[in-house]
Amino acid sequence: MRSLNEDYHRVSRYPLPRGSLYLYAVADGMGGAAAGEVASKMAVEVLDDAVGRYAEQLAAGDRVVAVGTMLDKAMRLANRRVHAAAQSEARRGMGTTLTCAAVLDDKAYLAHVGDSRAYLVRRGIIYQLTKDHSWVEEQLEKGLLTPQEAESHEWRNLVTRVLGTRPQVVPDLVETDLQPGDVLVLASDGLHGQVKPEEILTELKRTRDRSLVVEYLIGLANERGGPDNITCVVVEVPA
Repeated sequence: MRSLNEDYHRVSRYPLPRGSLYLYAVADGMGGAAAGEVASKMAVEVLDDAVGRYAEQLAAGDRVVAVGTMLDKAMRLANRRVHAAAQSEARRGMGTTLTCAAVLDDKAYLAHVGDSRAYLVRRGIIYQLTKDHSWVEEQLEKGLLTPQEAESHEWRNLVTRVLGTRPQVVPDLVETDLQPGDVLVLASDGLHGQVKPEEILTELKRTRDRSLVVEYLIGLANERGGPDNITCVVVEVPA
């Protein structure tokens, strides 16, 4: 329904002497007239550049920090860049969520700020790997809202931690082993706000072509009103 797309995503592969390093990212800009689309694009490009440089160091055999540490530093750098750009009058108040997964060998390293999500599907079960940085999520943890109340609460889109609105930010970091057949799903709230995890799982079981899964899920979110920008990335570990 929106005329302006403030989401941004990235799917990148960085070849290494043995194998590759992969980056998958979804960002959801906020600010509207304050240039949310600038914030999301800037954050993803800073992240992509940082991961690319890291891959170059790996390929050269240089000593490097752990992948999770690299992502943490990249997210913090992205925050500083977006925050600095948001000081101009035209972009004041802009910010963005950012959820990413770097895959190296048989591990996925996730970094996350905001309410875009990452799911893991394994052996017919879907797990949410990230926790929403939102007012509703905080109320759920405190037992002040039920899941049913949270689904329809008027403040369900109120995000409490994003990139760019403050000088400093602390991203959540998650590390998980990957198994053959695992599927990672990254999505902005335009998707997961309209499509439940069980529905994502059902479609992944039903449709082998993962590009068609993405098209179906986005179409389903649009059928249900599509009140927000919708971005979805599906990644499958070869069996």
